[in-house]
Amino acid sequence: MAEAKREATTLVSVDLDDLVCYHAIHGLPPPSDEQRGLVLERCLPRFLELFDELGVRATFFVIGRDLERDLKSGGAGAKLLQQALRAGHELANHSYAHSYDLVTKSSHEIFEDILRCDVLLRSIGARPQGFRAPGYTHDRNVLEQVSAMGYRYDSSRLPSPIYYFAKVGAISWMTARGQETVAMRRGWQSFLGPSRPHYMPKVGLWEIPISVSPGLRLPMVGTFVLSGPLVLAQQAALPGFLHLELHGIDLADPGSDGHAGDGYDRALCRRQPELRVPLDSRRDRLRALLTARGGGSSIASAFAGV
Repeated sequence: MAEAKREATTLVSVDLDDLVCYHAIHGLPPPSDEQRGLVLERCLPRFLELFDELGVRATFFVIGRDLERDLKSGGAGAKLLQQALRAGHELANHSYAHSYDLVTKSSHEIFEDILRCDVLLRSIGARPQGFRAPGYTHDRNVLEQVSAMGYRYDSSRLPSPIYYFAKVGAISWMTARGQETVAMRRGWQSFLGPSRPHYMPKVGLWEIPISVSPGLRLPMVGTFVLSGPLVLAQQAALPGFLHLELHGIDLADPGSDGHAGDGYDRALCRRQPELRVPLDSRRDRLRALLTARGGGSSIASAFAGV
């Protein structure tokens, strides 16, 4: 892809992390059976509606474990994912188990985990071309297994040292309070490096990093862009290349007085920044950002023909 084309491109990706991930990160008891399907069944339709309104095509990174659970319980989320495919969106691989310690496993275990998600995605009609590691943590071994799958790209790099140090600080704070978390200190290399797409000849993959702000290199992710200071959303709207990473929970409805919302655990609502901001505020900020940028593309479509 030519530099000029990259400069004019807005890439949009959405990690469909289920509530099992968030409860584990915050050291909360596992979500109820009803809560496990909320991201696919409640949040995903809001993204599809907004993206259709704005003419945006995105990449949805799907956890195999969650898709498997959904298929066994009626397939409501799978039908929505198939709707996304028909609308021109991309479905990509976010691992099967979303194990934050994926990098500690053997080559065989990593390959089998990625393959298991791949098989599930193909069962609903997807043709995955890319991968994103749980918690962004990846290494050469993980990338080699992604390449062995025949994929074209990886999108696990978040070149934001400040994010990494904030994560380590949060882990230390929780540990000092006797709270458990699945988050890892390991993998600092995943939070360094270039912020533009580049080819990695040693593993035969494109790397599509998530964008960061100038200077402080704050992550251009939904948690900060939609729920944080407005200045970061304003920076994201500036001309130039942007790979905006969102999460399903970015369009979650936590409810309020007199309004039940989607049904999230109140302890999670207190801990997760997105859930402390009304849904309409986050959705309006995302609409304004994507409108200012003139839409957005999936990763695969932006790199077609490269």
